[in-house]
Amino acid sequence: MCLDNMQSKFIADAMLGKLARWLRILGYDTYYSNDIEDWKVIKIAEKDKRVILTRDRGLCIRAKKKGLECFLIPPDYDIISILAKLSIKYGIDLEARIEASRCSECNGILEKVDENRWRCTRCKKEYWKGKHWKTIEEILIKAKSKKEKDELSYNSRTRNRGGQNTSQDSKTSNNEKIGVAKLN
Repeated sequence: MCLDNMQSKFIADAMLGKLARWLRILGYDTYYSNDIEDWKVIKIAEKDKRVILTRDRGLCIRAKKKGLECFLIPPDYDIISILAKLSIKYGIDLEARIEASRCSECNGILEKVDENRWRCTRCKKEYWKGKHWKTIEEILIKAKSKKEKDELSYNSRTRNRGGQNTSQDSKTSNNEKIGVAKLN
């Protein structure tokens, strides 16, 4: 399922604050609270048409039963692999553009204050392209590289199988039904 780039909206469960901040930096509307309960995640996802991001298999199964989109993230995830997987599955853009970013703290929209500064319209936190921006760009370059590698690997496996389903493919298919991110 590929979503409409910047129209993609997510909700991250209480254990995925780091991922929520990254998606906000990339400009994606990402609801996050570190004390949100499962029932509320489902309610908000239904109301706002958000993709649920979670490490809780039970939550993902309940969400799927309600017809909601859910992406199950492994407990030992690393940000580079998950950003690559989300980019493949939902078409998220792995380019950091501060003018398109959202507030990493509160998810508010940023407005330009002057040539080199932006301010959150909600919490008033200020942003600028400092040394940290280079680190952000380096991580995103690695995520893009991982995405390309994963896509090549997938295409190669598909081509080599000749369309035949193996037992490993069946396991992968079952995991993909609930949106499990398989880390290579």
